[in-house]
Amino acid sequence: MDTLTDTRPTFSRLTDGKARHSWRAAVPAVVVIVAVVALVAYLASNISSSSQRASAAERDANQYREQGAAMTKQVGDLQKDVTLARSPGRTTVIIDAPAPAGKKAAAAATPKAWAAVTWGELPNGKTWMRVNAYGLVQNLETGKAYHVWLQPASGDPIDIGAIEVDHNGSGYAMKADLPAIDQGKAVVLTIDASDAKQPGQTVARADLPKLQTTVTQAPPQQAQDQNPPAQNQPQQNQAKPGTDTQQMHQGK
Repeated sequence: MDTLTDTRPTFSRLTDGKARHSWRAAVPAVVVIVAVVALVAYLASNISSSSQRASAAERDANQYREQGAAMTKQVGDLQKDVTLARSPGRTTVIIDAPAPAGKKAAAAATPKAWAAVTWGELPNGKTWMRVNAYGLVQNLETGKAYHVWLQPASGDPIDIGAIEVDHNGSGYAMKADLPAIDQGKAVVLTIDASDAKQPGQTVARADLPKLQTTVTQAPPQQAQDQNPPAQNQPQQNQAKPGTDTQQMHQGK
């Protein structure tokens, strides 16, 4: 008898073939998914970097804006100080320390403290004061300083500022936004604590002259009162066409 050979495909061959074909079909999908994931990660990274750069740029812009505003204010203050320093003011008074009695030798050896105080008026009606002091003691007690005070006609004295004494015994102080020019009574040079709120030891004093303010304000509604009412203008405009029409008829 002849032996019959079983030619039917085995189960292992069927499963192996299907597995190989299924992996080959899935490779493109896997590649696409990986590419999409990589693209999304790249876009997310770029968006995050762009957001960070935008935040940094906005922060830098705010800093530059603040620096510009500070520089503009500083320039304005410097221009104001230069203008006041060049102004002769309304008046200048000399405050002079009295010579010590019975100590001629000491008075001759020690320079006498004095100051030139210039008082001026601002366009808004306020005033400013500039002080140039000379003959000041360079070595005061610890915590002490020279001060200049404006004594108004009413109210507490106003501190013009502490005077920093240089190696020549001279000093300078200036302050604006003081009471009106007609409100001044006296100016005083003192030795006080650095943060004094009231005058202490008086070194020199001088009365201020009686002055009147020169700042004037235009009365309100002055410009409107000078203009005629707007209701009369249409009547004048309506009369002109009639006159022109009569001239045209007369010409015919």
